[in-house]
Amino acid sequence: MKNEREFSNRTWLTFGLFVVLGLAVFGRILWIQGAEHEQWTEVGERFESSVQSIAPARGQIYASNGSVLATSVPVFEVRWDSKSEAIDWDTFDRELTALCEGLSEVLGNKSASEYREILREGRNLGRRNTLVARRVSYIKQKKLAELPFIRRGRFKSGFTFDRIEQRRKPFGDLAGRTIGIDRDEKRVGLEASWNEELSGVTGRQLQRRVAGGQWMPVSDDYIVEPVAGYDVISSIDMHLQDVASSALKRQLQEHDAAWGTVILMEVATGKIRAMANLTRTKEGTDEIPSVYQESFNHAIGTAVEPGSTFKLATLLTAMEQGGVSPSDEIDTGNGVISFYGKRMSDSNADQGGNGVLTTEEVFEVSSNVGTALTVKGAFGEEPQRFLDGLQSLGVHEPTGIRLAGESQPQVYTEVGSGRWSGLSLTQMSIGYEVTQTPLQTLSLYNTIANGGRMMRPQLVERLETNGTVVRTVEPEVINERICSQATLEACQRMMRRVADPNGKGTAQYIFAKSPYTVAGKTGTARIAGPNGYDGRYRASFAGYFPAEAPRYSCIVVIADTRSGIYYGSSIAGPVFRELANKVYATDPTFHQSSVGLLTAEHRLPGAKDGAREELLELYSAFGLPYTGDNTSDWVTVTTGDSIATLTARSIQPAHVPDVRGMGLRDALYLLENAGLRVQTKGAGTVRRQSIAPGSAINGSPSIILELS
Repeated sequence: MKNEREFSNRTWLTFGLFVVLGLAVFGRILWIQGAEHEQWTEVGERFESSVQSIAPARGQIYASNGSVLATSVPVFEVRWDSKSEAIDWDTFDRELTALCEGLSEVLGNKSASEYREILREGRNLGRRNTLVARRVSYIKQKKLAELPFIRRGRFKSGFTFDRIEQRRKPFGDLAGRTIGIDRDEKRVGLEASWNEELSGVTGRQLQRRVAGGQWMPVSDDYIVEPVAGYDVISSIDMHLQDVASSALKRQLQEHDAAWGTVILMEVATGKIRAMANLTRTKEGTDEIPSVYQESFNHAIGTAVEPGSTFKLATLLTAMEQGGVSPSDEIDTGNGVISFYGKRMSDSNADQGGNGVLTTEEVFEVSSNVGTALTVKGAFGEEPQRFLDGLQSLGVHEPTGIRLAGESQPQVYTEVGSGRWSGLSLTQMSIGYEVTQTPLQTLSLYNTIANGGRMMRPQLVERLETNGTVVRTVEPEVINERICSQATLEACQRMMRRVADPNGKGTAQYIFAKSPYTVAGKTGTARIAGPNGYDGRYRASFAGYFPAEAPRYSCIVVIADTRSGIYYGSSIAGPVFRELANKVYATDPTFHQSSVGLLTAEHRLPGAKDGAREELLELYSAFGLPYTGDNTSDWVTVTTGDSIATLTARSIQPAHVPDVRGMGLRDALYLLENAGLRVQTKGAGTVRRQSIAPGSAINGSPSIILELS
């Protein structure tokens, strides 16, 4: 009995102690959450610090003539930290009215009373991350930084400006797929292939987490300073790009084709001066033509059966490896023949065919029968020699251009591999049972123009930072010589005969009135569908000019026309001619001057209007005299004989800036930051703008700039 009472007393004593301990813990929790809440919140925030990555400014992409093809436009997110330790609340209360009026005037989307309510609520609730405004332009951000209270700085005001870079293409859809798209995943074009150089070096900074999961810098210092990416100077000439795209679009719309591509390449270097790709994105009607956009890079990404343009590789191999002579004769009969029961015909078979032709004439008139019989005679017993000869030309490999998305060509390398059959030799000879991209086809034609030296196609000339060249991309030779001199000269003659106005070639009429000579090859390939070849065609023309001293090579491919016209000479040839005409007319090296060199007195070089700091940097670097405004961000330049005068150019918030006289880069910077959508025509200096300077900006209107 006594033991039971002792056990009971001990149990109750233990229970009492646990109750007292629990009440003490509960009381302490209430005390921490109440009286010591602010103290422990601040301690917690000190431990909510982390090293964060700081994205550097992405480099810009330029055309070869200095036009901006892709640029990053900064916008800002404005937030307020009401718990910033250095805020003087007496100053805040005194300047609050002026601050809110300034916010309303600069941002324009809320009244002063609305901004007052936002700030008062943020203060009363102790918010560390009050959102004030999104997508604020650079110009407006600078205005905001000068407002009462905000101008006291980040820590004394609590206001922060988070910079966000947005990518813009001033030329819109022009060369859009070549330039590419900058995004977190699945970048394309130059943006993808040169992403490492464009991206720069990511910075590192100590930041702390605030309400809403946002991060704010602990100080302005960096652990690793972010380094801006390099600017990429492409080989694209926007004058020629515009001509190529416009000529291609007209032809596509006229014949209601599915897609088309144009590539213009510099023969000696492999530099691509224009690359246009248009795909039908919306069906047209009898009154309204179909809509075409740069939605896919067919030049490098679409590998198709090339058709007759492959005959260059075929006959080159026959002459180089098969003992065929340019003057050898072959009887094509009435233009119809069968191989293993499969019919092959020439385009003029309904007119009796071509009869006896030499090897050069087979190429000139694009005889399918003649080409197939030539290859059959040379390699019929040893077809592997034909495949080996093609491999020596490199047609089985991609070009290796540094541009994301190049497709692999499909060319047999071994007899019996894949779907090889008894028909394969003759079908390959005329461009079937093989696939190549337009750029891969052009590469061989450029090689013939370049004296047998094969160049790797390239789209980038150099990398720069702040105008200083950091790396030059030199032309790269893939194969020093693909064939003998005799075979090379024979190929050049054959190609000249195709476009000779006085000959019988398939392109004899296209360049009859041109002031330059052309060497090339037309192509008309049937398109394979689910049920075989069903009456659809792909037209092409590949060649170079001037024929006697090649400077540029070019290929045009237009697929699946609905107009009933499908021959390469009628569809693709005119686009080639229009682009060649533009090159010939605008390139002064094609024309000899009889006037002699002009002389003039030395004068100061002219300058475009624009950013004052950059102009002063140039004037100082070259020791050029200047006078005038030394405070405004933007100036107008008047260049005299001995001195340049800078006059302030006022840029008002919420009004259209005056960008006349500026270069595209500065104009785009001002207009995009003002909230305008910019379209451009031409290149050079802004001469006209579609919305008058000083007009109030309502919404996000479009503005058209005319440059010259």
